Amino acid sequence: VDWLVEKFNLDLSLVARLGGHSAPRTHRGAERFPGMTITYALIQMVEKIAERTDKARIVTKARAHKLLTNSAGACVGVVYEKGGLDFQEHGPVILATGGFGADFTQQSLLAQYRPDLMHLPTTNGEHCTGNGIKMG
Repeated sequence: VDWLVEKFNLDLSLVARLGGHSAPRTHRGAERFPGMTITYALIQMVEKIAERTDKARIVTKARAHKLLTNSAGACVGVVYEKGGLDFQEHGPVILATGGFGADFTQQSLLAQYRPDLMHLPTTNGEHCTGNGIKMG
């Protein structure tokens, strides 16, 4: 958390307990939602890097579905689908994924790790199905 505050000048001075938490653990500022505050700052930085250098590339409206690995098992790229076609990017991969609280199927991470919560409603969006976690 400290590096986010220092590098991005974010206000994350409050620690709150949100739905599903057993203790206060979500750092947030006084003015915005924590996820939006952090994500917005990170996206702005990546956009600047992508505009000014070849160290980052932003691909939108795509779905990553496979991590590429070398013979030692290190991640060296990703395969993604966009417009019905598969593409590959090679190099460092940042896998930023949401949770899995909206997948109520019997094969879900929720069923696997917290079956006692399967009957409860969620505040997660329908996109929070754990696909990124499963891929990683």
